[in-house]
Amino acid sequence: MFRSLPILTLLLALASSCDSRRAEPSAAAPTASPSPSAPPALPSAVVAPKEPSPLRAASPFVDLTVPGHPAAVVSLPNGATSRRPVVIAVHGNYGRPEWQCQAVRDLFEDRAFILCPRGIPRDDSPGPDDIRFTYESNAVLELEIDAGLRALAAAYPDYVDPGPPLYMGFSLGAIQGVAIASRRPADFPRLVLIEGGHDAWKPDVAQAFAKGGGNRVLFICSQKFCERDARWAAARLREAKIPTRIVKTADVGHRYNGPVAEATRKSLPWSLEGDARFGDLLPAP
Repeated sequence: MFRSLPILTLLLALASSCDSRRAEPSAAAPTASPSPSAPPALPSAVVAPKEPSPLRAASPFVDLTVPGHPAAVVSLPNGATSRRPVVIAVHGNYGRPEWQCQAVRDLFEDRAFILCPRGIPRDDSPGPDDIRFTYESNAVLELEIDAGLRALAAAYPDYVDPGPPLYMGFSLGAIQGVAIASRRPADFPRLVLIEGGHDAWKPDVAQAFAKGGGNRVLFICSQKFCERDARWAAARLREAKIPTRIVKTADVGHRYNGPVAEATRKSLPWSLEGDARFGDLLPAP
């Protein structure tokens, strides 16, 4: 009887070992962690820009107060609901900003702002009701233009495009524009020079205009000597790799209206080629 005890003890130990192995968790099946919950949806941060209400004025022309300078005349893009580029229209000696603004508005209508600096009165004006103007110097005109652009942007902050304006100058206004643009080509890269603005295009001036960001120059001439001088200037500009065009009209004298204005209108698409701000705003050729 007592000899059977070791065998019984061995059987009981084996049974206990099997039960303990069945109780151990399997190493091949780790406990799964709970799946993370989806983050709450956030409101969209993108808000569509709101278009300004149409620009409305009782008259297409307004006098613009320019701090430190005489008031400018501005042609407004009535009905505009987006930013519009600026055209600077600079009159000639013995001219008036009202005349120049009207002539350039006839080209652009409501497509752009047209800023027309006044300059200083001439002592030999026809009379107190017919004051004519000139410019003290190109440096003073440059300051007047800069101040006018700032005043225009402040007056119409939702409508004025801040990019470089198109410079259009007649006679003395063309001459002064060459000096200004050659100092600051990136600010005045496109020039329309009517009946003037030839003699200053020396090789170093043309090279400075090109290196500083000048884009293109259009010469409009009525008189034969204007065309002759424009050809000389165009040669200097082309040597500097500046696209240049000369348009000669019928000889109707030293003027910017009539056939000269019509030639200018037809040439504007070339002058503004590559400027996406104008796009569909360009007048029909």
